[in-house]
Amino acid sequence: MNRGRIAFEGNPWPEGHAVEAFEWSARVEDGEVWFDLHLVSAAYYAEREIEQGEDQPEDDSWKSPSVWGNYHRCTLSSTFWGEHGGFRVGPLAQLSAAALDGAEFVVDPVGEEIDDVEDLAFGLYLLGHDSAVEHRIRFIRRGDSERFDILWSGRIALTYVGRYRPDYRFQARIEDVPMPTPRSP
Repeated sequence: MNRGRIAFEGNPWPEGHAVEAFEWSARVEDGEVWFDLHLVSAAYYAEREIEQGEDQPEDDSWKSPSVWGNYHRCTLSSTFWGEHGGFRVGPLAQLSAAALDGAEFVVDPVGEEIDDVEDLAFGLYLLGHDSAVEHRIRFIRRGDSERFDILWSGRIALTYVGRYRPDYRFQARIEDVPMPTPRSP
């Protein structure tokens, strides 16, 4: 199992949640490398239960422990709901561990609101089927190896309940992940 955590700024668990499953894969399309990431958190209550306090209104789903508990865990993935997601890295001939070290990719930048939730690089199940945008994904090489730490952040819109403004943020750090060998479709 990979070591890592994902945190959602302003939710009831400021310490975040353990990453239970993580997969980094690569594919080649028309000579270009595309990366796919699949992350599943541990159950929100796995490390610490939180009782709904009187000062925590039920109608603010982002801050309500009981609402988070209804959805159990997070899945953030470019592969779980189909093979159309992911992000372009560059030509296959230029892919190497050394070239990837320190590289940061910005995926699905948006303005004030998300226009098309069907065409995003990653699907998100958080408090329902929500949307993640403005991803910043950075790869940090471990020494001279082909293993990386991945820093991944972005913004979230609670589109499941009709909110298309990405008002919330997440940050994940996944450690010691092997660089995948690109596969052809």
